[in-house]
Amino acid sequence: MAKPISWADWLFSRPNADLTILDVVDSGTVDFKLAGLLWLLMEHRASALVASGPIWAGKTTILHTLLDFLPPGIKRLPLNGYAEDFKFANDYKPDNTYLVSEEISNHSYEYLWGYQVGKAFELLTKGYAFGSTMHARNVREVAYVLHGILDVPLHLIAGLGVVVTLQAMNGQSYYDEPIRRVDTVSIINMGEDGLVAQTLAAREITDDEFMYPSEKALHNALSNKFDIKYENPFSEITRRQTFLCGLADKGISTREEVRQAILDYYRSELAGDSRR
Repeated sequence: MAKPISWADWLFSRPNADLTILDVVDSGTVDFKLAGLLWLLMEHRASALVASGPIWAGKTTILHTLLDFLPPGIKRLPLNGYAEDFKFANDYKPDNTYLVSEEISNHSYEYLWGYQVGKAFELLTKGYAFGSTMHARNVREVAYVLHGILDVPLHLIAGLGVVVTLQAMNGQSYYDEPIRRVDTVSIINMGEDGLVAQTLAAREITDDEFMYPSEKALHNALSNKFDIKYENPFSEITRRQTFLCGLADKGISTREEVRQAILDYYRSELAGDSRR
C-alpha cells in the first residue's frame, strides 16, 4: 500500500506537494475506480475545477494529483494571479498547453479573480485546457460564482471539462485528522435553458461506494463532451484502476515514482499502438 501521510497539518500550512493519487486513495478521499475515471478524463486533457466549501479541504492537492495524469507532451503553464496579462497566448500552442491557477478567488494575489477569470475561460474556446480550484459546495455554486459573481458567460462555463466536489468534516476529536471525501464528479454542458450538469460519479455518505451511470450513458457522455470513443469505457477505467492498484502493491510511494510510472504507462501504450 501507499505510505501513510498525515494531512492534519493542512489546517495550518500549505498543501503537501508530495502527496500522490495513491495517498489520496489511501486516505479514502477517492477510490481506485474513481481514480481510473479521473485518469481517463485527464488523459484527454479535460479542463478540471476542484471545488469545496471549507478551507484546507484538499482542493489543491486533488488538482495536482489530477495533473499527474496528463499525458507526455502537455506543458503545464502556471498563471500569474493578479499579475497575469495572458500575453503567453501569442507564444504557446493551445492543443498541448494546460493552464493552471491555484485558485479562483480574491484571497491572494496568486489567484485569479475578476475579469481575469473570464479571460481564462475565453481561452478554452481557442483550444487551451485549464485547471483550478474554488470555494463552492456543489456544481450549482460553482456556476453561481462564475456566472452570477464573475459574469463569465454561460457558454464559456460550459467549456469546463470536469467539476470535482470535495467535502471536509471534522474528525471524532479535536486532534483527529479531518475527513476529506470527494462526493461528486460532474461534467457541464449547455442546454436549451442554460447550463446542465451531468453526474459521472457520486456518493451520498462519505464511505459509500460511488454510483456511476450505465455504460451506455457514460459512453455517450464521454463521447459528446471529450470525444472519447471507447465502446466500453468501464473496461478502460478498470485498466487504469488495475495499474494504480499494482503501483500500490509494489510499494511505489514518492510522487516522482508515481509520475514516472504513469509516463511509462503512456509510453507502453504508444509503443503498443505502433506495433498494431
